[in-house]
Amino acid sequence: MEGRTPVPEKEKIRLLASHRASMVLFLSTGLLDGLCAELIMGGYPPETKTVMVYKASWPEQRVIRATLATLPLLAADSGIKNTALILVGDFLGDKYELSKLYDKHFSHGFRRASE
Repeated sequence: MEGRTPVPEKEKIRLLASHRASMVLFLSTGLLDGLCAELIMGGYPPETKTVMVYKASWPEQRVIRATLATLPLLAADSGIKNTALILVGDFLGDKYELSKLYDKHFSHGFRRASE
């Protein structure tokens, strides 16, 4: 997202969003309206799941779960005015399958499945 510093054309949020890959951004919550608009214009549906994490791992950590369409309003209502982590993508939804990598019933090149 462009704030005071220009962003190279190939790194524009709208272009990155066209891949619909999972994204994690760290930016000022004051840029959320523009960010969500750019992500939607880039190809994410407005109902794409998002999570905003403020002060991750601190005692005062706050987590807001939303969609691209609702995140700016929910963030504004929360009163958070600083930078936060913004997670975007289908991995946040209900239909995501967990990796089998650590499943004890799954064999791979470094481990045999156990009963």
